[in-house]
Amino acid sequence: MAEAFVNITGEIPAKSAAISFMYSNKGKPLLVADEYTCKLNKATTSTKYWICTINGCAAKVHTDLTNLLMKTAGNHSHLPEKEKIEVREVREKIPFFYFFLILNISA
Repeated sequence: MAEAFVNITGEIPAKSAAISFMYSNKGKPLLVADEYTCKLNKATTSTKYWICTINGCAAKVHTDLTNLLMKTAGNHSHLPEKEKIEVREVREKIPFFYFFLILNISA
């Protein structure tokens, strides 16, 4: 049975404090949490607001300006993006020149 823990302020605390960051194809920051990716929606003087990268998904994440997890809100309406994240991680590790060569050799 799944149980939800609600603190005194009525907010549901984040399930996991394990978050990481990577970059999109356009060089924008992406937050990775629990095998889901979120893009930066807006930033204020104290908080960064992240939304899921999948259109129509209601999941959101809030971090402070030093990227410490503050809160998660909503549920994902899709499966985790494990394979997509693994591909992005490999692309970040391979310099662009070598990635381009690999594509040309395999074609």
